[in-house]
Amino acid sequence: MKNENFKLLEQFIEDQGFLYTKDLKETTLLERDLRITGDDAVEFILAFGQKFDVDVSNFKLDEYFEAEGILGPFYSFFYRYISSPLKKKMVVKDLLDAMESHVLNPCSYV
Repeated sequence: MKNENFKLLEQFIEDQGFLYTKDLKETTLLERDLRITGDDAVEFILAFGQKFDVDVSNFKLDEYFEAEGILGPFYSFFYRYISSPLKKKMVVKDLLDAMESHVLNPCSYV
């Protein structure tokens, strides 16, 4: 059963325009599964912080998200080949934890 924060986050993700064809889970990857990357990632994280009163000021976006590129809709297909092995992974659970602690500090559950 999904808790209240999970439902709020799920609605927020949908409101931001990121639709996920499978059931959203705590292990859903923001970049690969939801295709949140580049400028969209910046806007998403800022909106998330404002909506849920989460401090995102020390969050290093470039450590988690690739810059936008020419691959666009093919991104998820090529993700495993173009994603830097040095990029950290961020999952829905990281956002849920931030909603509780009011600080975005991902700790990679993947």
